Amino acid sequence: MKAIWKKKSTLLITVGTAVGLVAGGATAWWLLRQHTPISELPSGADILPQNTAISLSVSTDAGQWRRLRQYGNTQSQSSFDQTLVRWRDRLFYENGLDYQQDIQPWVGEEITVAFLNPEFSEESDPEILPYQLPNAAEYDRSAVMMMPIANATRAESFWSQPAVREGQDWADRDYKGIKIREVHGQERLDYALAKLDDRFLIASGDTRSLEQVIDTFRGEPSVARSADYGRAFSQLRETVTNPFMRVYVNVPTAREFTATNTNQPIPPQLLALLQSNQGLASAMTLETDGLRFRGVSWLAPNSRIRLKVDNEADRMPVLLPQESVLMTSGDDFQQFWQTYSQSTEEQAEQVSQAAPRNQAFSPATIQRTFNNLTGLDWDQDIVPWTGGEFALSLLSAPAANATTPPTTGLLFMLQVSDRRAADAAWEKLDLAMQERNDWQVQASEVEGQPVTQWTSPFGSLSLTRGWLEGDVMFLALGAGTRSTVAEAVLPTPTTSLVNSDLFRSATATDLKPNNGHFFIAIDPLINPDISLPVPAFSPSSQEVLGSFQAIGLTTAVQDNRTTRHDARILLPRASAAPGALPPPGTAISQPEANPEAEPAEPEESVE
Repeated sequence: MKAIWKKKSTLLITVGTAVGLVAGGATAWWLLRQHTPISELPSGADILPQNTAISLSVSTDAGQWRRLRQYGNTQSQSSFDQTLVRWRDRLFYENGLDYQQDIQPWVGEEITVAFLNPEFSEESDPEILPYQLPNAAEYDRSAVMMMPIANATRAESFWSQPAVREGQDWADRDYKGIKIREVHGQERLDYALAKLDDRFLIASGDTRSLEQVIDTFRGEPSVARSADYGRAFSQLRETVTNPFMRVYVNVPTAREFTATNTNQPIPPQLLALLQSNQGLASAMTLETDGLRFRGVSWLAPNSRIRLKVDNEADRMPVLLPQESVLMTSGDDFQQFWQTYSQSTEEQAEQVSQAAPRNQAFSPATIQRTFNNLTGLDWDQDIVPWTGGEFALSLLSAPAANATTPPTTGLLFMLQVSDRRAADAAWEKLDLAMQERNDWQVQASEVEGQPVTQWTSPFGSLSLTRGWLEGDVMFLALGAGTRSTVAEAVLPTPTTSLVNSDLFRSATATDLKPNNGHFFIAIDPLINPDISLPVPAFSPSSQEVLGSFQAIGLTTAVQDNRTTRHDARILLPRASAAPGALPPPGTAISQPEANPEAEPAEPEESVE
């Protein structure tokens, strides 16, 4: 299995594989006391060491894999099939194995792959390494694959007949009463296997990682002993059936893992979005219109952050226009800022000063930049009156006719909690922009509604602000002196975002009430005929993004430490079932004809 650890496909990093084992009576007794049956946890949870950074538990159901191959457009389907074939051949064929003949007859319903944080000695000083995209020719050797045994007789037959290819030798050794089989190539260990009773067969390219799992099997603490871990997956089990994949992220440990490992399954930038959390548990299901991720994230018990259980975000999608191609909203900007500031402070305390951190949008940078630009104090002059629902949106729409410009720009909305204080602050800001920055500030009208317009010294940029009903303030930023963004919201949108079919599908959820949404319509972002203030995408990125229709996320605060998430990735789906993949060892060819992806009729429930 040299290719498992020397090479890997990005799919293996993305969807992983492995499964678990019931590790001893003490763990089972503890789980029963916590009212979290082991059957509700991902496979192998009770033998996953507590220093596990990330685990991915994937279904072995062939029907689910066929449905997954139906998503996307013709190019993305072909690319995904090629990735599957490369992954299958590198993982099995190049090591003298055939999954259908050697693994499938005995493996259980869910395989788990775990990324373990290396155990450094006290004298060691792990180097902080920059993030690199996962390399298809390398695989993190510390990853452990755990395959549950559903048929003990066939698993024993596989175990008793070692499969090695030419140039490999194998030898068995004992570790705490467990036999470890090491398969060596000409230069180094290729991989190691261990069989844990008749429960699991585990594999890794690093014997120390394998030994850590055995230590956990013998009684060392596992992730299953975490009350938050068990509670999160128990809650997901109540709403999710037949998941294709279940994911666990220990955020602080994963941050260490990505900082000290050049081959990182998750970019640090994505982990930064979870920086205030201790953990994340998520379950992915395959649905008729795409992929759905339902998750739970939780704060550390000793965190200074405490969430407010308001969940009152319902107005902004009604006020935003249908031209919004990207939006994010929340139920309390003041609380959002407080949480963001506290989480950044806690992360700075926890993470080494040598670790890479993006300071561009740190609270301190925002406060300092605002003060330099206006002379005002962000925390004293602005934040106190922002305790209401808010939204930030990117608008894009073609021109209605040859005489009107297209609608392009940024829109910010906020329901203020103190109108008098807000008005006073804006008077100071008007004066500051005039006197400190030489912007032109003047009263104007848009669609018969009074507004104030700021225009940059050379007229290349304008910001229009005004009020909507219910003390909702809006700021519209766009190019030129005409605010097409303000025209899109005054006096009310012609069609609200909430009435957009794409938005409604992407944010369809049972989290009601909730505390906000995130939404992206993909086509306008990659359409070269639509001008947007976003970086140009490379051809390969456009090809990948072209298989998506929209992405939506809804969140709701469950208690002062826990947040629920419901995310959807809308994808076209081919109406015809995919053909069989080529035999092992056979290169896949580009299909001459592949049914165009289109919305498929509901055939069967996949939940």
